[in-house]
Amino acid sequence: MRKILNVLSIIVFIFALSFNVSASDDWINLKLNYDGKVHNYSAERIHITIDSKQIENLKMEPIIIDGRTLVPLRDIFEEMDAQIFWNDKEKEVTIKKDDNTIVFKIDSNEAIKNSIDIIKLDVPAKIINGYTMVPIRAISDSIGYSVEWDNNIRTIVIETPIETQSESQSVNGTITEIITETTTDNIEPIANQKQDGIKIVWDQTSKPINDSDAKRKAINGLDVLSPTWFEIKNSEGDIEDKGSIEYSKWAKEQGYQLWGLVSNSFDPVITHNTLSNPQKRKKIIDTLVEYAKKYNLDGINIDFESISKEDGDYYLQFIKEATPIFKQNGLVVSVDMYVPTPWTAHYQMAEVGKIVDYVIIMAYDEHYSTSKESGSVSSLPWAEKYMTEATKLVNKDKLIMGVPFYTRVWTETKNADGSVSVVSKSLKMDEARKLLEDNNANIVWDEKTRQYYGEYFSDGTTKKIWLEDEKSMEERMKVAINLGVKGVAGWKRGHENNATWDIINKYFN
Repeated sequence: MRKILNVLSIIVFIFALSFNVSASDDWINLKLNYDGKVHNYSAERIHITIDSKQIENLKMEPIIIDGRTLVPLRDIFEEMDAQIFWNDKEKEVTIKKDDNTIVFKIDSNEAIKNSIDIIKLDVPAKIINGYTMVPIRAISDSIGYSVEWDNNIRTIVIETPIETQSESQSVNGTITEIITETTTDNIEPIANQKQDGIKIVWDQTSKPINDSDAKRKAINGLDVLSPTWFEIKNSEGDIEDKGSIEYSKWAKEQGYQLWGLVSNSFDPVITHNTLSNPQKRKKIIDTLVEYAKKYNLDGINIDFESISKEDGDYYLQFIKEATPIFKQNGLVVSVDMYVPTPWTAHYQMAEVGKIVDYVIIMAYDEHYSTSKESGSVSSLPWAEKYMTEATKLVNKDKLIMGVPFYTRVWTETKNADGSVSVVSKSLKMDEARKLLEDNNANIVWDEKTRQYYGEYFSDGTTKKIWLEDEKSMEERMKVAINLGVKGVAGWKRGHENNATWDIINKYFN
């Protein structure tokens, strides 16, 4: 009997070792395989909560290496309802969360957000025991979640960004010091100067629109309406159709051209799997031609974002193949582009500009939704700088300046360690001004950004807004006129105030 017990004990012991984890709930012993070596690891267990919910059954334990806490990427982001894609060839993990796409490259100290912004990592993402591990700070830096450490219970506490207060909860606030830093304004006043051009507005639709949606308020002076009707929805090249024949009829009755927007779902994996395949490229092009006929479209607006650097040539090839076919079918071809930076060079703006009819520069999101610091969506010097760069790459007669019809309210919270956490919320033009006025904020003209600015305090936080209004819009029109670009495009319909189109029509016929 003793022999049997001894054998059973040995079996149990071996079974426990096979998991490389001790039986204690508070202490773990692991063998970590990374960097080509096996490392012994022994420490107290680290727990994780997301919005007060403890995450159970992690496929890999959070660990501390060189003083930095690493967590299992897939477990964490899937709990946040994000999509995760693994590129084995490039050893990259792509996270798609809301309107953000983040790419982590194994053994790199940098992650790329929305194809433009670089996120510095304390330690690189690593494959450990077959799982992708990233530094915990990468979560806050990439998608703006609050991440704190509770040493009493050895728990990483992750919280969803707090929404800014509703108008019913607004409180009186005071304005702190006014921004006084200025820059030289290179924009000369323009008197009675007006030029022929194209005036476009994007109309965002998140679901198939019904007949009542088609009957919307007409916009005086508008040339082109671009509804976001089409989206490449999977790696097979199938396209989601959210169009409406009634909407098309209404638009034509108003005298508008209709350019249907097609997006790549801002998904680098779908983009690679479709654009790298000649048959799937053809399928996408042929489907769009069918939809153009169905809805009596005048043009196609190609809005492919978050494209990996490795897929830049495939994107260009798609443009080369699609443009002549679209034109043969009587369609105007336009593309939406990020501002030209080294991080967007793979979009090959100059080459694309030689092929298509129009290149629309999205001259906004200087400070995007999850930026680490508060700031303008599009300060005038920033927009002018990158529009000027674009004129060096694309013929001015093909260049259109994208302008924001929105802004953001930034909420700054000072942490115990002296750092400041920042979250933001997008607002329409009038919503932003009303929020400042309801909270008795002093609204002042900021020469640095060429916008009105206001801030106030609420519940221990500071709220900051750089306004978009008729004055900032007029400044943008002056930039467009001075640069000699072909027109302007606004994102998005319904966010502008009543004076916006009067200002645009003042500068463009």
